[in-house]
Parts: sequence; structure tokens; C-alpha cells
Amino acid sequence: FKRAFAASTVHDFFNIMAVFIFLPLELAFGILEKSATFLGGVFFTEISEKPFKSPIKEAVSWGVDHLKDFVHSISYSDWLLLFVSVVVTLIMLFSIVRLLKSMVLSKVEAFFDKYIFTTAIRAMTFGFFLTILVQSSSITTSVIVPLAGAGVLSLRQIFPFTLGANIGTTITSIMAALVLNPIAMVVAFSHLLFNILGIVLIYPFKATREIPLKFAEKIAELSIKNKFIPILYLAIVFVLIPLTMILLGG
Repeated sequence: FKRAFAASTVHDFFNIMAVFIFLPLELAFGILEKSATFLGGVFFTEISEKPFKSPIKEAVSWGVDHLKDFVHSISYSDWLLLFVSVVVTLIMLFSIVRLLKSMVLSKVEAFFDKYIFTTAIRAMTFGFFLTILVQSSSITTSVIVPLAGAGVLSLRQIFPFTLGANIGTTITSIMAALVLNPIAMVVAFSHLLFNILGIVLIYPFKATREIPLKFAEKIAELSIKNKFIPILYLAIVFVLIPLTMILLGG
């Protein structure tokens, strides 16, 4: 439990540390906003213009039209169409996750320690591409945490993998933004830049790289002594802090 909990929280502390670095810089200089707006201009000529005709949207429009026609042949209720759309989406997501997990993740566990985690760059790269394949960093990290708990992988081996997975998961938001509008594209690129710049500023230097690791190890030790610590941690990090930031942001 101690090893697994440390593995599951090290990335949280990395993100918190990155927020402490970039939030003041963003408020003062707007680094992420300006950079993301520039990158968004690659896809949209101006931030106020209509989005371009996305190939992704074109690829799914045929199926969407037929689904709408089918539902409307039963009833013209928009609520029914919404319900069917949600059900189809959940079924597709569940099916994709199960299929990819059986095809990809179950095949690679035996090779992790021997081939993938020999260097930080290799682990980070593998986390990036594997997350793109399964479209969810939660899936990839959920496989790694039990391996840490079993002692197959160390916390320092897992750390760069989770960072790569965090970059890989931003590809999903960028793909989604392609069918929306320029503002969505800027938000997606802001997420990507936050993760990349956080890695560049924190991970290469031993002094800063050790901070998330030490915090993760410390909270894991405390969790062994008191089983309420994980619950308190979840409540503070994922409820209290975000709610406080939202309220302060007005």
C-alpha cells in the first residue's frame, strides 16, 4: 500500500508544484495564454473567426446523421436523442477501453522493467505513446500503480512514465478542440504547454525533481500510520483546493 500510494500521488505533487511556478508567471505575463493563442492561430487564422472544417467532424458526420434519423423515426423528442447519444457514447468509450486494454496493456506488463524503464527518457516516451493509444492516462497509470505496489517498479522509474502519460492525454483535448472553436483550441494548447514546460523546468534538475518524490514518499508513510490520511488528501487536493481557486477566481 505504501509503495502504491506513493506511485499514485507523485504526479499530483508534480502538478501542484508546476501550478505554484506557472500561476504567478501567467498572472503577470500571460505566457501560456500568448503561446497557446499563437499555436491556435495555426488552425484558426483569427481568434474571432469561424472554425475551419475539421476532417474529424467530417469523418463522423455520416454516422451522426443516420443516428439522428433513426431516433427521429421513433420520436422527435430532443430528450430521447440526448439520451441515446449519451448511451452510445458510453458504450463506445467502454468498448474502446476494454479492447485497447486487452490488446495493448496486457501485452506489455512483462516487458516494463526489462525494456521500458531502463532510462527516464524511454519511460516518458513510452508513457506518452501508450496514453495516445488508449486515450486515457488513467488507464496507463492504473496499470503502473499495482506494479509499484508489488515492488516490480520503483517510484523513480514510474515518475517519468506518468509525466509522459500526462502529455499524451492532452492529445485527446486537442483532437476534440478541432471540431469546436478557436477558444477550445487555445485551452487545449494551454494544457499541453503547461505539461511540457513543467517537465522542462522541474524534471531535468535533481533538486526540483526530488520534491514531488519526497512529498509522495512522505504522505505514503503517513498513510501507513493513519488510514484517514488518503481520504483527507483526496478531499483537500481534489475538492477544497480547486473549489477555493474557483471561488477566488470569481
